[in-house]
Amino acid sequence: LFRSDLSLVLDQSVTLQAIQRVAEQTEKAILKNVSVFDVYVGKNLGEGKKSYSVSFILQDENQTLTDKVIDATMDRLITRFEKELNAIIRK
Repeated sequence: LFRSDLSLVLDQSVTLQAIQRVAEQTEKAILKNVSVFDVYVGKNLGEGKKSYSVSFILQDENQTLTDKVIDATMDRLITRFEKELNAIIRK
């Protein structure tokens, strides 16, 4: 079991359900849970923006997750969030 967190700056219209949908479509095999642990709205993000801090739980039922697999998975998630939700990633 591995947990990785990302902070996504998004338009205020983007919902948690949209984040979960993109994540699940991207990583059905090893993504076990997506949850938000913080939401921030403030002037320094820009007009009409919010920041979601999102936790991803990854687990492979058949083998131990390697750093290479985890990094590739997170890279795919980041790419999809940027393309489909116009997210700005804050690590």
